[in-house]
Amino acid sequence: MKHLPTLVVGVVSYVLFLVAALYGLSFTLGGILPDPISIPHAPDVLALFVDVGLLLAFGIQHSVMARSGWKKRWTTIIPPAMERSLYVLLASCILLAVFWCWQPISGVIWQIDRTPIRAVVYGICLAGWAIVVLSTFQIDHFELFGLRQMWQALRDQPPRPIEFKRPFLYRIVRHPMMVGFLLVFWATPTMTVDRIVLALGMTIYILVGVSFEERALRRQFGATYEKYQTEVPQLIPFPRKRHSALGTALRDTSSGSSAATTQR
Repeated sequence: MKHLPTLVVGVVSYVLFLVAALYGLSFTLGGILPDPISIPHAPDVLALFVDVGLLLAFGIQHSVMARSGWKKRWTTIIPPAMERSLYVLLASCILLAVFWCWQPISGVIWQIDRTPIRAVVYGICLAGWAIVVLSTFQIDHFELFGLRQMWQALRDQPPRPIEFKRPFLYRIVRHPMMVGFLLVFWATPTMTVDRIVLALGMTIYILVGVSFEERALRRQFGATYEKYQTEVPQLIPFPRKRHSALGTALRDTSSGSSAATTQR
């Protein structure tokens, strides 16, 4: 029974993640689920401040809780096996808040009315979601969302060591999950002002986050990751000369946006 809190947090966090993912899919495709809660008659300036504040809350939580220094201090308070699940739980809550409280801003940047082209753009958006999901399974989906840590704790097993492997998507780009998210945010037939705020905000977060992540990966893996960087592009899958099959995706069991660690 000593691991009961870890079990409860792990299951609840994964269920909430699935809810947030479903709502995110609806949000980016144009509202299969109920519309977000908006402030009645909110001026565009107020709506902009609300939206930017929501993006900042998302970025701060993801950036701070992903840092090794935070995790070291955090796991002196909570069981280490619960760390990832609590991260997922808080991230899912913030994502739901972003979707529910997102404020519309008047104005349209572009709008595609022709049905065949709209269908293609929606297809690109869905392809982005598919890349995101596949990327999680190419590393370790259950570890990424804290379920494996929970299971290991229940069985009193130690954490698995870091492994070196070459999953398919991570041989095309180093951060396929982030590529998928970029497609999700930008592939829309109707780009409103608030939607471009979302796309720009998430793009900035991804670019900055990837930069910080790769610094950490170079410190952790040294020449191995530097070689991987020379052989595999970061986000845009342009051809590169591959010197050997050894330069491949790395994985950190606590993460998942690049081959070695998730951008969280």
